[in-house]
Amino acid sequence: MLESSDPRRIPIIVFSLVAAIALAAAVLIVTLGGSGDGWFGRTEAGTDLPLDGQTASGLVPGDPDVVASDSVDQFAQDYGEPPGTDFARIRIPVLGVNAPVGLWLVDDSIMPEPYGPVDVALYDLSDWQGLGGLPGEGRNAIFGAHVDLNRTVAYADAHYRGPAVFWGIDRLSAGDIVEVDYLGETLRYAVVWSEDVPAGADSNWHQYWSSAVAVDSITMFTCGGEFDFESHEYSHRVVVRAERIN
Repeated sequence: MLESSDPRRIPIIVFSLVAAIALAAAVLIVTLGGSGDGWFGRTEAGTDLPLDGQTASGLVPGDPDVVASDSVDQFAQDYGEPPGTDFARIRIPVLGVNAPVGLWLVDDSIMPEPYGPVDVALYDLSDWQGLGGLPGEGRNAIFGAHVDLNRTVAYADAHYRGPAVFWGIDRLSAGDIVEVDYLGETLRYAVVWSEDVPAGADSNWHQYWSSAVAVDSITMFTCGGEFDFESHEYSHRVVVRAERIN
């Protein structure tokens, strides 16, 4: 279990992601978090749920024929980028990702979810001893985003159903480049490994979020694996680690 730097806090266990969002990221620290308030909680089930074996958006995760940037870029053109997502920017050239990043403070048991299919969350885990970090400071910056989405996006007041910004991160390979624009500098990272991690509390999430890294690192995560239409949850999380190269 994770321990906060504040000894009065109750330890919390890492996240259950919103089924409809295929990022992995919204309940970092609470297993099977509540619906809506933390992402990686529950999907907003509609009447047009896809067939079994498909994700909440009706797409098969990892389908190489689905170009996420087509839908994501169009949504951004139509509705703009969410407010408060100018803290940084993340680019993954091999996937066509060029996304705004908002900073979300994790000061309780919930990792706030990104606003929609366009943006990425950078989680400030400074309240949690030995976890996380900010880009370029020699620790481990944790980025989360949806893999797909099927719900109304509040800031745009529009329904979105389709792939989201982290749709293709399960296809990243060692050596693929990730760029982070932060504080007027472009930081370049190279992927070193990728894992499919079971979503349950038995997984040792501390090892993935730990700030004790040998090289300045970033860790990206999203939903993956099979989608359970009864629980509205994904079975796994896709976790990708990249290390600073310049």
